[in-house]
Amino acid sequence: MAAALITALAFAAASVDGLAATTISLTPTPVLYVYDHCPFCVRARLALGLKGVRHDVRFMANDDIPLPTSLVGKKIAPIWDDGSSAPYAESLDIVRNVDADDKYGPPGMFREMSDRTDLKAWQKSVQQPLRLLQRPRYVKTYLPEFVTRSSKDAFVKNHQLPPYEKPDWKSDKFTMDERWALYNDQSNDAALIAEVNEKLKDLEPLICCEDCCTEGGLSLDDIDLWSRLRSLTIVKGLVFPPKVRAYMDNLAEKGDCPLYDAIAI
Repeated sequence: MAAALITALAFAAASVDGLAATTISLTPTPVLYVYDHCPFCVRARLALGLKGVRHDVRFMANDDIPLPTSLVGKKIAPIWDDGSSAPYAESLDIVRNVDADDKYGPPGMFREMSDRTDLKAWQKSVQQPLRLLQRPRYVKTYLPEFVTRSSKDAFVKNHQLPPYEKPDWKSDKFTMDERWALYNDQSNDAALIAEVNEKLKDLEPLICCEDCCTEGGLSLDDIDLWSRLRSLTIVKGLVFPPKVRAYMDNLAEKGDCPLYDAIAI
C-alpha cells in the first residue's frame, strides 16, 4: 500500500553573493514531486532554492507507482509541474529549463557542467562504500518516502547492495528476509566509514570555495556534486574537511535544502 503524499511549501529568499534577493511566487504554485533521499531530486530542489522560487514539494511514497505514472507515464522522480505545460521529469532538464525562463528570475544563474574528470573520478571512487553505508540508513530513518513497511520493502528490493548486481538481487535467489539481513548487517561499517573519510580528504583540494566547486561561480557541477554530498550526511562518523564542510553548509543555507546531520545514524 502506498503512503499518502507528504507536502511542504519551500520558500527561498537568499540575499547574498548574487543569489535571489526575493521569493518568486507564481500562480498556480509550481509542484515538485520528489523522494527526499534521491540526489537527482535534490538537484532540482537546490536549484529552485538558490533561485528563490517558491514551490510545493510533494514527497511521494517509495512504493507509489500510480501517481508518477499518471503524471509522466512511469515511476520516476523528480517530476516538475508548473501548470503551464505537461508535467515532465529528468532533473537537469528541470534545472536548465527553470534557469532559462525569466519568469523564474534572471536567467543564467548556473553555468553549464564543466569537463572536470577529477570530480567524476572522485564520485566513482566512493560509489561502492557509500551504497553500503547510505542505502541501509535511508530505510532506518523517518524520511517521508519510507513511512510504511511496504515503501521500505520496495526500496530494499529494488536497490541492491554491493557486490550483488541488480538482476540477481531482484531475482528469486533472495528472499525479502535475506535482503533485509544484508541491509541490517553493520559488521563492516567502521572500515567503510574510515575508507570514505580518507576519500573526503581527497575531495578537499577539488573544491574551489564555499560558494562553488569549480572556479568561476555556480554551475551544474555544484547542482550535481552538492546533491550527492548531502546524502553522505546521513552517515554518522564521516568527517568532512573544512572546505568541504563550509561548501556543504553554505549551499544548504542558500539553497533552502537541509542536510541530514540531525538524523545521521
